[in-house]
Amino acid sequence: MQAQIQEEHAYHTAPALSVRPLVTNGFEVKLPAQVEAVVRDLVDPSEVREERKRIGGYWFVHRMAGRLFYIRLKAGGPNVDGDSTIVRTADQPWLLRARLDDAIEEALPKYEAVRKRPFTFLAQKSELIADAADAAGITHRLLPGFRVTPKFALSPKIYEPIDGQTRIGIFVTIAMRYDIEADISELDAAGIDLTGMYVVRRQYQPGERRLLGRIRSIEKGVVYLFEESGPTEMPVSDVKLEGSKENFTRCLTKLLGYNYKKLTTALDDQEAMYRVGPRFDEAVKRMGEFLARKPIFLGLGLSATVGDRITLDNDGENRNVRVASTVEYVFDRTGAKSSEYAWPGLSQYGPYDRSNFAGRSPRILVAYPSSTAGKVEVFLRYFRDGMGANYPGFPKGFTDVFGLVKVDFVLCPIDIDISDRQTAAADYNKAIQDKLAESGDVQAGIIVLYDEHGRLPDGINPYIHTKSLLLTLGVPTQEVRLPTVIQELKSLQYTLENFAVSMYAKLNGTPWTVNHDKTINDELVVGMGVAELSGSRSDKRQRFVGITTVFSGDGTYLLGNVSRECAYESYPDAVRESMLQILRELKKRNNWQPGDTVRVVFHAHRPLKRVDVASIVFKCTREIGSEQDIQMAFVTISHEHPFMIFDRKQRGIAAYKGSDVMKGVFAPARGTITRIGRLTRLLAVNAPRLIKRPNTPLPAPLLISLHPDSTFRDVDYLAEQALKFTSLSWRSTLPAGTPVTVFYSERIAELLGRLRNVPDWSPAALNVKLKWSRWFL
Repeated sequence: MQAQIQEEHAYHTAPALSVRPLVTNGFEVKLPAQVEAVVRDLVDPSEVREERKRIGGYWFVHRMAGRLFYIRLKAGGPNVDGDSTIVRTADQPWLLRARLDDAIEEALPKYEAVRKRPFTFLAQKSELIADAADAAGITHRLLPGFRVTPKFALSPKIYEPIDGQTRIGIFVTIAMRYDIEADISELDAAGIDLTGMYVVRRQYQPGERRLLGRIRSIEKGVVYLFEESGPTEMPVSDVKLEGSKENFTRCLTKLLGYNYKKLTTALDDQEAMYRVGPRFDEAVKRMGEFLARKPIFLGLGLSATVGDRITLDNDGENRNVRVASTVEYVFDRTGAKSSEYAWPGLSQYGPYDRSNFAGRSPRILVAYPSSTAGKVEVFLRYFRDGMGANYPGFPKGFTDVFGLVKVDFVLCPIDIDISDRQTAAADYNKAIQDKLAESGDVQAGIIVLYDEHGRLPDGINPYIHTKSLLLTLGVPTQEVRLPTVIQELKSLQYTLENFAVSMYAKLNGTPWTVNHDKTINDELVVGMGVAELSGSRSDKRQRFVGITTVFSGDGTYLLGNVSRECAYESYPDAVRESMLQILRELKKRNNWQPGDTVRVVFHAHRPLKRVDVASIVFKCTREIGSEQDIQMAFVTISHEHPFMIFDRKQRGIAAYKGSDVMKGVFAPARGTITRIGRLTRLLAVNAPRLIKRPNTPLPAPLLISLHPDSTFRDVDYLAEQALKFTSLSWRSTLPAGTPVTVFYSERIAELLGRLRNVPDWSPAALNVKLKWSRWFL
C-alpha cells in the first residue's frame, strides 16, 4: 500500500501542462436544501407503474434501493402508506434529480416530447433540408418530403466538482432528427428501389410497435412486408419510410443524382449552425436563459431555479482540469525510437518488432471480381511498392516501411457480376478453395468486393463467408470495397497507410506501442466487449459477450484471448471462465512471485443490468493473485452521456494550408481531463488537429467512471491510461475514439456474432492458429 501511495503522489506532483478553465453545456440548478417525503419499502419494482396510476398527479413517486419515495405535488387525492421523513438534498440528490426529469417537461408545455427521459423535443421553426437545398440551388418535387430537424435534450445530472459538494445540473445536447414523410407510392414511381427498406407507422398508438418491417413489394396501394413485427401487408397510406440515414441516402441519390453530394455538403453546413463549437455554445446559452425565466415546479411548496453555466477550473484548491502529457508512439523496446505521430514514426524507424518479425516474405491471397482486375492490380502495386515522391502520404510502400523481404500476391479472379447477389458468397468460396488447392499456403487474404455485395445480409455476404472459410484455415482477411480501390490518388495514399498498418497487425506484427513509465511488477488491462445482434430488427436482439483482450501496462499487446461464444444469459460464467484463464496464463507467462505488486484494470463500455461484472472480476483476480499484492480497478468507458466541454480560448487551426477558415474551434486539447465527480472524469480524445472539416461538430469527451469497490482509485491515472490506449488502434494511423481494450473486444464480439450466420462456422482456429493475430481489425 505504501508503494501505491508513493506512486500516486509522484504521478500527481509531476509538472502539468498549462490548462484553461472549461465551460460545460450545463447549468447549475438551485434546489431546496431538504424535501419532506413519504417512504416505504417496496421490493418488487413491477408494482411502481400501478402505484403511479393510482396516485395520478397528486404525488411524484420514485423507487431507489428497495424503497419507494413520495413527494406531494398537490393537495388532496389518494393517501399513501409509509413514514414521513426529511430528505436532505446534499445527502440524497438523486431524488430531486429524478423529479427534475418530469418537471422539465411540465415547465416547457409548448414543446411536445419525442422522448420523456431525458426530455427531448424538436425545434419548432427550423427544418434544415429546405435551407440546404436553397443554399445548393437544388429543387425536386419530392424533396419537401425529406426533413431534418434539430433535436434538443435536457438531462438533469448529479456532479461533484469538490469532494462533499454534490450538485445537480441540467445539461443541454443537440442532435438531428431525420424524417421521410414522402408518399411511398410516389417514391416507387420515381424509380427508387424500395426493396428491403424499413417502414414505420404514420400514426401509432401507445403500446403499438412503430417499426413494421421491411418492404418486399408494393402492389396496387399495398405494401407487402418481410421481417415484419405485425401484419404482413399494410395500405401505403398508413406507412412511411423510416427516417434513417441509409434510407435518406438511397432515396436522394436516385432522386438527385450528382446533386446529392451538393445537398449533403450544404446540409452539413446547416447542421454545423447548431453543432460546431461556437454555435453550440450559443445555443446552450440561449436555452439556459429560457429555462431561467421562471422557477421549475417540483412539488407542493417546492421549486427549482436554473442558475449560472457550470465552469470547471483550477481555482484555489480545486483542481478540476488537467492536460495529460502527449502520448508518444514507440518503435523499439528501449523507447529511444519514438514519435508524436504514428505514420512518420513508422516511416522513419519501421515497426516496433522489426528486428524479430518472423513473416518477412508473406504470401497474400487476393480475391476480386475478374472484371476489376486492372484496377485491383494497380491498387496492389501501390500498396506493395508505394506511390512515389509525388504522394508523400505513401511514397515507399508496405515492403519498405515494414522491413519485409518481399510480398507475393496470389491472385484469385472470380467470374461474378454486381447482380449475382444470391450466389456471390458461394462463388467467392469456391474460387478461393480452388486457388488454395492449387497454390498452397498463404498468410493473409485481401477480399475485394463490389460495394453492393459488401452490404448484403450475413447469410449471403461474401466477405463474412470468405472470412469464415479463411479463419478456419488460420488465415486472417482484410476487406476492401471497389470504391476504395478506385478512389482519387490524393485520397488513396492515406487509405493505404491505414490498410498497411492493419495488414501488418493481421500478419502477427506489432506496428507500434505507446510510452509508459512502469513502476510496479506487472500491470494488466483487460477489455470487455459486448455486441447486440439479431437476424432482423423484428427479432429479439442477442448479446454476444465474454470476449476479452489483454495488454500490459507499457502498451505491448500480450494476449488476444477469445472466450467461448455465449449469449447474454450465460454471460457471468463466460466472464468468470475468461478471467481465470487469462490470469492463470499471464501469471505463469510473467512469472509472478509471492509479494509482487500486480495491478489489474478492467475496461467495460457500459455496466450491464442485473449482472455484477465488477464482483466477478474482483473475485477472479483475488483467487489467482492470492500470493500477490493485487491492486484492482473496474473502469466504465462510455460515449453515452450528456456532458460536453468548451475551451473558449481555442481558436482552432486552419482547415487547410493557407486557409483562413478554422476547424476545431472551442475543442479542448487532446488529453484534457476534467473532474465531474469523485470517481468520474471527462477525457477529450479528439482535438483540432484530428478534426477533419470546419463543419465537424464539437467532439464529445469520453466519460471515465471508476467502480467504488476498486482498490486502485487514482482516476486521473486511469483516464490518462485510457487516452494511451486510444493511440494503440492498428486499424488506422490516427487515434481511435475509444480505447482499444474496449474497441477491439467489441469488434471481436460483433464479428463472432455475425460469423454464427455461416453454416459450419467454428471459432476453434481463433484459439489456436490465430491466438496472436489481430484477425478482427
